Amino acid sequence: MIEVIFIPVFLYLIGSLPTSYLFAKYFLKKNILLEGTKHSGLSNIYSYITFDKVIYILFLDVIIKGALPSFLLQIYFQDYFYFLFFLIMGHNWSIFLSFRGGKGLAISIGIIIGLSFKLFLLLLFLFLIFWACQKFKDSSLPWLLSFLFTPVVLYYDSNYLNLFFDLYYLNELYILILLLSLLIFTRTLGDRNYSRINLKTLFFRIIFDRDKI
Repeated sequence: MIEVIFIPVFLYLIGSLPTSYLFAKYFLKKNILLEGTKHSGLSNIYSYITFDKVIYILFLDVIIKGALPSFLLQIYFQDYFYFLFFLIMGHNWSIFLSFRGGKGLAISIGIIIGLSFKLFLLLLFLFLIFWACQKFKDSSLPWLLSFLFTPVVLYYDSNYLNLFFDLYYLNELYILILLLSLLIFTRTLGDRNYSRINLKTLFFRIIFDRDKI
C-alpha cells in the first residue's frame, strides 16, 4: 500500500512545478507573484510573451503536468484516479512558492485530456458555444460554464441517451465536479487580498476571475 502515500506526494510535486513563474523569472526577469493578479498561472504572464511561448507553457501545463500523469494513472493505478486531485493542489498551492500558485484551469484541462479525449472534445465544444455567445471575448467565464455544464451533459447522456457516453464515464463525472469545485474555490481567493471581500467582489472573482470589470 506504499502507493497510497507515494502517488499523492508524487502528483503534488509534479503539480507544484511553477512553469509560468520560472519562465517569467529566468527569461523576463519578472516576479509575477508581485504583478497583475499576483498568481503564478499563464493568465498572469501571457501579455508579456509571444504566442509561441504561450504554446510552450501550455504544452508543459496541459500535457506534461496534466494529461500525461492523468493518462498513466488511469492505465496503471486506475483504483487511485481520485489522487488526480493532488495535481491541482500542487498547481494551485505550490510547495515551491510558499503555497501560492495558479488558478488550475490549464492543468484541469490536461487532466480531462488524459482521462478521455472524447470528454475533452465535449468540454471544448461547450466552451466554444459559451465563448461565441458572450459579448466580451474573455475566456474566463466560458471555461467556467463549460466545466459546469459538461457534468450535466455527461450524466444525462450516460444515463438516458447513451449517444456518446455510457455509465463507464461516471468516474470522470465525479472528477469533473471535483475540478469545478476547486476552480470555483480558487477563484474566490482572488489575489489573496481578504480585506475588501464582499458579495460583489466574490461574484466578479467566480464569474470573471478578477475583483472588478
